[in-house]
Amino acid sequence: MRFMVIVKATKESEAGVMPSTRLLTEMGKFNEELVKAGVMLAGEGLRPSSKGARVKFSGNQRTVIDGPLPRPKSLLPAIGSGR
Repeated sequence: MRFMVIVKATKESEAGVMPSTRLLTEMGKFNEELVKAGVMLAGEGLRPSSKGARVKFSGNQRTVIDGPLPRPKSLLPAIGSGR
């Protein structure tokens, strides 16, 4: 089974504010447990949605709109270090 753990973006996370040292430590311990159990494949963080892009498909045409994007309720941040 594969799964993804996602933490909903906040104004602070979108602005690049890092979580507290305590939270980072707890997340690190959790990640270590997943690695030891052999179930963690990757642990990269997500980039703010302002660094994302929206891709619209219409038939054979694709339109790419670079961020920052309007913030719908279901917005997820951009994945990884590149597009």
